[in-house]
Amino acid sequence: MKCFNLILLASLIGASSTAFALESMEDAALSEATGQDGITISITPPVAGIVFSTIIHDTDPAVDGAIIMGNPLSAAGHTATSITTPVGQSINMLIDATGDVDAGTAGNQASLQVNVVIPTGTIIHTGSISAAQSNGAGVAVTNQTAAIMDDLTITLGATTLAMTLGNEVATTGQMMRLTSTMTGGLSLANFALRDANGGNGSAASGGSAIRATSINMNDTGAGANLAIDARIDVVPTGLQVNVVQLGTLAGGADVLITGLRFGSTSAVDNVAIGNVDIVGLNLAGTLVKIAGH
Repeated sequence: MKCFNLILLASLIGASSTAFALESMEDAALSEATGQDGITISITPPVAGIVFSTIIHDTDPAVDGAIIMGNPLSAAGHTATSITTPVGQSINMLIDATGDVDAGTAGNQASLQVNVVIPTGTIIHTGSISAAQSNGAGVAVTNQTAAIMDDLTITLGATTLAMTLGNEVATTGQMMRLTSTMTGGLSLANFALRDANGGNGSAASGGSAIRATSINMNDTGAGANLAIDARIDVVPTGLQVNVVQLGTLAGGADVLITGLRFGSTSAVDNVAIGNVDIVGLNLAGTLVKIAGH
């Protein structure tokens, strides 16, 4: 399924909240996270971040297409994807095997448990998003478009992504579970969805687009943080995401969009609308399914 790798990557990146100090973990701390002694893999990005680009080849149409996230061809006007953490802090992966994942069932059911822990202040640059004609696997693409969406800056709170592989708890199990109380909420900056026929490449107009200076999501009712509980499974028909909680369980989340504008950024065409609040967005119980075609 061609969307799976992208969604898995987004899930791992989007895991955004855990108050661990992210130092070398003692056996006792590791056992709390995974149940027993195991393996810790610690990734400390360089100051410039971990930089990459992603090409998703769509082989359905008569002329195969590709979705590009980043800048694999070093083309002008495009930005690569990157992940950075606060200097010296690490993304930790805790891996542990257990002989009985589900004590409520008869017999032992072994599983591999993986916890991914991401520190507060981790910044993700999505890279610009564009389309192109595909010539097969690898970076063999042609006729790449200008940026459809500009590089988006995502600032994360602390996060834990827990995976149970091999066997799952019979009644409540899932392959992946994202749980977080994101300190400071989720913050997106420099959103721009461009119109190809609206002066997209014009230096004079600044390009025409739907823009927002920032988008912030927090628990409803002036909450400082954002609670998340999402459960992810691969089912026969595709990828399934069950949103158990986003924001408070009863009231949901508030979304603040600042600097919303339709049009260009030039001083002559200053068409800013202003700020927009979405109050009490409650997605609890929402089921999202993603499949190839």
